[in-house]
Amino acid sequence: MTPDAATAAAGEAVRDDATEHIDDNTVDHLRRVIRRGSGLQRGLAAAIMFLSLALGTMLIMTAAFGAMTGYLQRIAFVFAILSIGLLSRSPVGTPWYRRGLPLLLLDLVIIAALFSGLVHVLSDYEAFARRIGFPLPVDLAFGIIYIAATLEVTRRFIGWPMIAIILLFLLQALFGEWFPAGFSAPNVRWQTLVEILFMQDQGVFGPTTAVAASYLMLFLVFGAILVTTNAVAFFQDFSLAVMGRQPGGPAHVAICSSALLGTASGSVVGNVAGTGSFTIQLMKRSGFRPEYAGAVEAVASSGAQIMPPIMGSAAFLMAGFLGINYWDIVIAALIPAALYFGALFAQVALRARRRALGSIEGELPRLLPVLASGGHFLLAIAALVAPFFYGYSPQRAALIGIVSLFLLSLLRPATRRPLGRYLEAVISAMAGNVPVSAAVAAAGVLMGTVWVSGAGNLLAEFVISASHGILPLALVLTAIIALVLGMGLPTPAVYLTVAVLIVPGLVQMGAPEIASHLFAFYFGILANVTPPVALAAYAAASIAGADLNRTGYQALKLALAGFIVPFIFIYNPGLLMDGAWWQITLAAITAALGVFLLAMAVEGWFRTTLSIVERIGLGVAALLLIWSDRLTEAAGAALAAGIIAYVVTRSRGAAALSRRTA
Repeated sequence: MTPDAATAAAGEAVRDDATEHIDDNTVDHLRRVIRRGSGLQRGLAAAIMFLSLALGTMLIMTAAFGAMTGYLQRIAFVFAILSIGLLSRSPVGTPWYRRGLPLLLLDLVIIAALFSGLVHVLSDYEAFARRIGFPLPVDLAFGIIYIAATLEVTRRFIGWPMIAIILLFLLQALFGEWFPAGFSAPNVRWQTLVEILFMQDQGVFGPTTAVAASYLMLFLVFGAILVTTNAVAFFQDFSLAVMGRQPGGPAHVAICSSALLGTASGSVVGNVAGTGSFTIQLMKRSGFRPEYAGAVEAVASSGAQIMPPIMGSAAFLMAGFLGINYWDIVIAALIPAALYFGALFAQVALRARRRALGSIEGELPRLLPVLASGGHFLLAIAALVAPFFYGYSPQRAALIGIVSLFLLSLLRPATRRPLGRYLEAVISAMAGNVPVSAAVAAAGVLMGTVWVSGAGNLLAEFVISASHGILPLALVLTAIIALVLGMGLPTPAVYLTVAVLIVPGLVQMGAPEIASHLFAFYFGILANVTPPVALAAYAAASIAGADLNRTGYQALKLALAGFIVPFIFIYNPGLLMDGAWWQITLAAITAALGVFLLAMAVEGWFRTTLSIVERIGLGVAALLLIWSDRLTEAAGAALAAGIIAYVVTRSRGAAALSRRTA
């Protein structure tokens, strides 16, 4: 297959995935099938809805009353997610409403075995816990079933790349003596491996699953209720009122609305499909080329995953992985997120002025009426975040946010919904996020395997050896690995895989721990806009009717600051809010100036068209300013001032000459 054909095939696959996300997997579709489908389809739809609602109810109730032991909640969560996954998609990838009976019977047998394992643990958990280290054959049998089912659901929803990585390390644990010298290790008994992965908190039911089973999915419920109560329209009107009158206003609207909604949605492609259907057409009508419009939406939707306070699912997974407070992650991510979106806003503004694009034509929503009709959504988000300031757990904060959003949505007829619609939002959050849940459970298998085999230390040593102990080279290798993995895995799976396998090596080489994890997560996100398989860009291109490759490479240019800033905050803790206030302020100001200069260099315009030499000079000045060192900052500022002064003088001279000749 030629590269163009491969790209086209990837784009077609993304279009199919996006369509499935916004149509086939919705509760509306489940409801339609229950009313009009065959008996088998009705049974499947009812089972998916029942399991999803039961799981969501369990999470909400335990957030309110804290009634379950941690391990019991995790196994109940994993059972429900695996069952939903097995019902939703067949082994050959057929969606639930097209499934045939033979393969369904096989999955029903697996679900029955999973349920038997759940009952086995719940019936006498104290005895089960006392057997840790001395498992019975029946414990091992159910352990194998849960591990195998986790990997199978992960394969169905995420694909073979993550499965291949996990299987490699499972083999290394079981047959380590047969591996090459750098990865050779004593063999682990299969009984020991299964017991650790199933009975202890180092495997399937480890810290990543604990995060998902306690509060991550609740934040996704919050996002689903936002969509149900018409928050998308509010965020679009709010963005139009604030940004619509700016030159190139439609692109600013796309950035703003995608960031506001995407931080809570947890899905890059889903966010592109949801907001892009409005913003991309708006950008095209105002004069932006289709590929540029698609690229803006793709970059904004991808960046929403790093936008505090919710950050899709990253902040919660990272906090659970590191064993630190969620709020520490949010604070650390503030300045990098501002730099990412600041660079995007700057590039769009420069492009609009260069092409003399106007603001949105016609009457726009006014800010005060928009806030009066939908400002309670902002209050709900504030209610979600405020509990953290008072020491509440993420689980309780999520519950407060959900309850606040439910009550506030009842205040306006436009956002008030029948009770059944709120329940459907819970179902949508559970059934629509099987890939995320499967990824965290599979990552638990990987974490437990690496822990018991000692492969984590071996990989850290490999990273150090491959980079010759040079941290910048190790960072480049890590970025490349994350980008490659991100072409086939969702962002949470990329982050967790790199965090388990690669990040410990960076930390051993002296990189700060939180910065290293954010570094891995950033490049997992940027894979969505990195050709040749830029999934978010291809999804946006399909909506814009644009060429896939042109949209992908345009998105890469727009996201350029996102590729640079992670390297900088590894060396400059001030960008992660670590240091004295003046250090943080200085780092933020110089980095902000740097990304603006970078935007000028990429767009090739500032008051007039820039020459290639001027663009290169501004790019160098930008890097010197972003790299927070007093000497480099002074050099960057001097270089930038000289170039800008020359450009301004040149543009004034050209304008004066034009007036004289006129």
